[in-house]
This record gives sequence, C-alpha cells and structure tokens, in this order.
Amino acid sequence: MKHIRTSIDIEAPPSIVWEILTDLDAYHEWNPYITEASGEVEEGEIVEIHVEPTGRRQSTLDCRVTNVVPERRLQWVGELRVPGLFRGRHTFELDALGDDRTRLVNREEVSGLLTRFVVTEETPLDYEWMNKELARRAELWFNPQRTAEA
Repeated sequence: MKHIRTSIDIEAPPSIVWEILTDLDAYHEWNPYITEASGEVEEGEIVEIHVEPTGRRQSTLDCRVTNVVPERRLQWVGELRVPGLFRGRHTFELDALGDDRTRLVNREEVSGLLTRFVVTEETPLDYEWMNKELARRAELWFNPQRTAEA
C-alpha cells in the first residue's frame, strides 16, 4: 500500500473551501490534476473523475463517495472492476484554524498490483499543485481584493 499526504493552509474559511471542493462541475476551472468531475457528493453515490497525472496516462474512474461531513471531510473510493488491480481511497479533510483560515489535508491510500504505476515520485507534486490551485481559488473568492494587491 502507498500513502500520499499533502496539506496547505488556506486564507479562507472552511465553508468557502468546502463549496469549491464539492462543486464537481467546476473542477475543470481550477483543478490541474482532477480535470473533470461529475456526480453527487453524497454518501453512497458515484462520482466520475478524470485524472491527468504528470508524466502518465490520463484516466477516468468511477468512485463511490464513502464519507461526507460538510465543511470537514470528503472521501471517495475508486477501484477497478478486477479485484486486486487498483484501489484508491481519496480523502480531503478541512480543519478550521480560526481567523477565517483552513488547513486542507489531501491524502490517498492506494493498493493493488497497479500501485507502482499509479503512484510515482510526481504524484505528491500533483497533489500539492491541486492544493495550491484550490487555495488560490478560495482566497480570491473570500478576498477579491487579493487580485488588486497581487
């Protein structure tokens, strides 16, 4: 099993980060790793994600939403139809830091025979890039003056 864990502190409250994170139809506007997503963010539902990892083949995966705690946690599990080939449990956790700040922890546990092809040295960098783009979008939404200051 491989574990990926990245985090970032965001200058916006969890409510805004959550809204962006759960608006799957807008992923193509900001997310460089999960470039398309669709479905309902409700436990038991299937979401379809299109992943464009650096240096590897693009793929589309159906994932079952396994845990939703508004403004705190979103988790889904994707696996291939052939048992033992690939299983990924992706979790986004939001921690309120006070002063309208949020810590995002973006992690995944990957298992199966294809793990070494799915998780490479670039994978954590892709997750960090996704985190930065989510933070940028949330911070601009929360504080539109940031564009004038930049």
